[in-house]
Amino acid sequence: MIQSYKKPFKLQAAYDVIVIGSGIGSLTAATLLAKSGKKVLILERHYTAGGFTHVFKRKRYEWDVGIHYIGEVQRHNIAIRKLFNYLTNGKLQWADMGEVYDRVIIGEKQYDFVKGVKNFKVQMTHYFPMDATAIDRYVDLIFEANKAMKYFYLNKTMPKLINRLLGP
Repeated sequence: MIQSYKKPFKLQAAYDVIVIGSGIGSLTAATLLAKSGKKVLILERHYTAGGFTHVFKRKRYEWDVGIHYIGEVQRHNIAIRKLFNYLTNGKLQWADMGEVYDRVIIGEKQYDFVKGVKNFKVQMTHYFPMDATAIDRYVDLIFEANKAMKYFYLNKTMPKLINRLLGP
């Protein structure tokens, strides 16, 4: 459980682990340690936990500084959803980002990024009709990279001997 205090509070006499910073990696590690029975203290100097998961707003503008979308969480049987369910005891509620999930403004022009692969391709082709083939290829490359990423990270979690046996 994340607790935020505006005034000093009394610390316990001892902790098994002290985590400095409350980014998503720190929060994940601290949660896993706490779930394994460790007494964990997370220290954060910013007024909001989350590190680079924040959205900042200044006047009429809003921007993300790090991770801002986590895809595929609507599918209950995929690994990322199961991980978040484990870390939060199933209490995390996902918000739909809406039909337009992002907007890029360059000068007087505005480009809406819309939900759904087919819708995205149609919208981008509307903005850039001469680039329909490149847009299709771009989306295909995103899916290829996403598929390869799964094996890349799996490779990083296994011992070197197993990696050598399985190959690249």
